Formats: sequence, C-alpha cells, structure tokens
Amino acid sequence: MTDLPQLPVWQPLTFGGVAAFSRAPVARLLVVQTAVAVWVAASVVFCLGTTWFPVMTKAIENLTQFGELRHGQLAWPTKEAVLLGENRFLGLVMDLEESGQTGQVADLQFEFGRTRIKLVSLLGYTSFPYDLGWVIELNRPVLNPWWGAWRPAIGFGAGLGTLAFLFTSWLALATLGCLPVRVLAWLAGRETTLGGSWRVAAAAWLPGSLWLGGAVLLYSAEQLSLVGLGLALGFYLLLGLVYGLVAPFRLPAKVPPPADANPFTPPPPAFDPTENQPSKPPVNPFQSTESDPERNG
Repeated sequence: MTDLPQLPVWQPLTFGGVAAFSRAPVARLLVVQTAVAVWVAASVVFCLGTTWFPVMTKAIENLTQFGELRHGQLAWPTKEAVLLGENRFLGLVMDLEESGQTGQVADLQFEFGRTRIKLVSLLGYTSFPYDLGWVIELNRPVLNPWWGAWRPAIGFGAGLGTLAFLFTSWLALATLGCLPVRVLAWLAGRETTLGGSWRVAAAAWLPGSLWLGGAVLLYSAEQLSLVGLGLALGFYLLLGLVYGLVAPFRLPAKVPPPADANPFTPPPPAFDPTENQPSKPPVNPFQSTESDPERNG
C-alpha cells in the first residue's frame, strides 16, 4: 500500500506530481521538459522583441552616414555624447570622450567610447576594450538593411540558445541531484531506483522554470523591475532545491513482508510434469513408522 497519490504523470506542479515521474518513462519526462522549455524560450523571445529590439531599431535609424570601428578605435563624426535610443530596459549611447552627459534611465546602458564599450547597470559598470581585429561599419547605410534582414534570425537564435541552456542545465542538475534524491528516499523508506531518482531530480526543476518564464513576461510588461527579475532567478533555484528535497518523501513506500510469515515453513510440493500431479515430499528418517500406513503395510 503506498501513499503516492494517483496523479497523471504529466504535471510537475506538486510534490506528488514531481515524485510520480519516478515511474514514468524517460520519453514522457522529455515531452514535459520540452513544453516547459518552449514556454521559457517564447517568453525570452517576446521580452527581447518588446524591450530591446525597438531600442536597437531606433538607434540604428539615428546613426550617421559615417561611423566605423577599426584597429580598436571607434571613428565617429562628433565628440559630443549622443543618445541613440533608450527606454526603461535598454539604453544605447555614443560617447567617445566618456563624458557621461546623457545620464542613465535604462536598466542596462551600453556606452560606446573611443577605445572601449562600457556596460552600466544598477550594480555598477564594467568595460571591455575593442578587439584590434574588429572591423565594423557603425553607420546607417550599412546597419539598417542588415538589421532588417537579421532581426528575425537573431530572435530565433535567442530562443534556440534558451532551449539549449535549459536542457544542458537540467541534465547537469539532474545528474548531480539523483544520488541525494536516492539517499533521501532510502532514509524515508521509499521505493525507487537510481533511474527513477534521476527523473525526480530532473522534474524538480520544472516548477521553477514555469515561474521563471512568467517572471520574464512580467518584466517585459513593466510589472517587475530588474532587481525583481534577479530575485525571480534566485527563487527559481530555491524552488528547484525545495522540490528536490521534498519530492522523495512522496515516492511509494516500501511494502514490508507479512508479519505472520514463518521462515521455517517448508515449501509447497514441487510439481512433477511427468505425472501431472505433485511429487511426494521427501521421507523424514526421524518420523515414527507407526503413523506411516505404507511402511506398516
């Protein structure tokens, strides 16, 4: 008798639902993982399309006829700082002298200086020097048609990258977590195999992934700040750990042997197929002959 609820092995929203994947085939787990990964990837693509891509389109339209990055130096017609495009999420600034005149409103701001690009956020800033081998045309006649042709491909590539990252991380986390899940199940007197423990460890990260996709959509709808999005990522990790620790206790309980079982009870008579009837039990040499009618006869 087990206390595992009879839930369909399709939903990973409850502890029992995650534990139920221990008895599900790997193909079913893969189908559910694919559905969750597509949800997260679609959220990321939608977020990019509504937050970053419009700013990049406007920035390219505001470029001049001349601009080039060559030999680690950015050539631009004017020295004054120019705000190419900005919203709450992203800002793009051309500031050769790194004067900081444009300020910062966006969560992330890229400032293109003469010899480096600076990334400014709420956590501070970091910078990266231009590679000496880069040759990039930073002007409207070149970038405008390029962006119009490659914008859909970039969005599609972001979705594929999200899918690859999720499946890679799930595989690594499930491999690391299968042994702890197996140990917890053994300590709790629950029945599972190493493969079942791996499936439970993999399914434990699906509830947090569903939440993470929703958090990305809330951020793109301006209902969640960048700090809130970072906290949502931390909550995703915490939720995966909680499900991984609790789900083993919802696995089927081990069935104990019957209490009245006598280990000294002789086995039933063996079946003799040649005679189509049970063979006689072996004769006990210590049995009294007075109670044996065959020997008395």
